[in-house]
Amino acid sequence: MKLRSVLLVALFASTIASSAAAQPPGATPQPSAVTHTAYSRNTELFAEWRPLIVGQAVRLTAHLTRIGERFTPYAEGKVTLTLTIGSVTANAATEGPERPGVFRLNVTPTKAGTGRLVIDVAAATGPEHFVIDNVSVYADVQAALAKQAPAETGLVSYAKEQSWEADFATAPVKVYFPGAARIITVPSTAIVRDGAAAHVYVQRTPERFEFRAVKTRRTIEDAIEITSGLRDGERIVVRGAEKMPRE
Repeated sequence: MKLRSVLLVALFASTIASSAAAQPPGATPQPSAVTHTAYSRNTELFAEWRPLIVGQAVRLTAHLTRIGERFTPYAEGKVTLTLTIGSVTANAATEGPERPGVFRLNVTPTKAGTGRLVIDVAAATGPEHFVIDNVSVYADVQAALAKQAPAETGLVSYAKEQSWEADFATAPVKVYFPGAARIITVPSTAIVRDGAAAHVYVQRTPERFEFRAVKTRRTIEDAIEITSGLRDGERIVVRGAEKMPRE
C-alpha cells in the first residue's frame, strides 16, 4: 500500500509539472489604441489603431459618418491610406466597408519616426481628404509602451454602432461675441436635467464622453445660454442625449 501511495503521489506531481510546463508564457503587454477625430463639412472621421511598429502589420479602423441633423454611417465608398515617414511610404486600401460605417485598412510601416497619415475617401457623395500629422512609428513594442499616456477615467462609453442606430448627432458649442462679452449657447436638446441640475455630454472621442454639469440662464428661441461648464471649441451631443448612459 505504501508503494502504491508513493507511486500515485509521484504520478500526480509529474502531471502537475507537465501541465505547468505546457502553459504559454505570460503575454507581452500591448500598447493601447490611438485615436484621431477629424471633421469636414459633411463627414466625421474617427480613426483608431494600435501604435505603429516597424515590421508589424497594424489594422486601422476608419469609422466614417455622414454628419447633419442626424448622424448616419457610410454605406459605401473606397478608402485609401498613405503613411509617410521621411521619404518612405506605406499604403493600404479597401473597396468598401466591412459593415456600414466601418472600414478596415491593414498597413505595415517599414521605418521608425514621426510622419503623416493621409486618408482619402471616394464615395458617391463626393471625395473626402483627411490629413493626420505627427503620427509616431516606433522601433519596437517597448518604445511604444514607454510613450503611452495613462488612460482617461470617468468617461461614458457609447459605441459608434449604437449612435448610428439611434437618433444621434453632435455639434460644436456656439459662441457669440468672443471675448469678455461672449455668450455660449447649446440647443435645448443637449441639456439633460436631473431635478434642478443640468448636464451635457462633452465629446472626448466619438465613442467617449464626459457627462458634465453646466449652469444655464436664459432660453433664446430653441437654444439655452450656458454661463459656466463649457469652453470654446468643445463638441457636445445635441441629439439623443436623453438616451445615453450616465456612466
